Amino acid sequence: MKAMKLESELNREYAIELSNLILNNPKMRVVVWIDSENISDDYGSWAGNFHSKPCIETIAYSEAREIWVSKENDDFEDCYSYYGHDAEKWPDEELAEKAKLIPWEDVIAVNVGVA
Repeated sequence: MKAMKLESELNREYAIELSNLILNNPKMRVVVWIDSENISDDYGSWAGNFHSKPCIETIAYSEAREIWVSKENDDFEDCYSYYGHDAEKWPDEELAEKAKLIPWEDVIAVNVGVA
C-alpha cells in the first residue's frame, strides 16, 4: 500500500512545478484560481493551500457575468459559461461564431482551496 503524501510534501512538489511553469513560460501570467464556494470575504482575509498541481489553463473574463471562466472545448459550454443563459437560445451556427469572439488567454493556473 502506497503511503499518502503529507500536505507539506504536496506543497513543495506544486511549488516546484509552478516555478518550472513560470521559467518555461516567462510571458504567461500566473492566475490564482480560487474555489468561490469555500472562500468568503467576510473578514477581508483567508488562508488556502494548493488544491491541485499548477497547470496551463485557457480562461476568459466575462464582463457580463463578472466571473472568470475556463475553456471547455465545446462551443455551447464555452458560450454558456461566458455569455450566460443567452447561449441557450442561440442556434449552433451562432454559437460557433460567438465562441470565436471569446477572448481566451492561456495562463498558468494555481488552484487554491481552503486550508
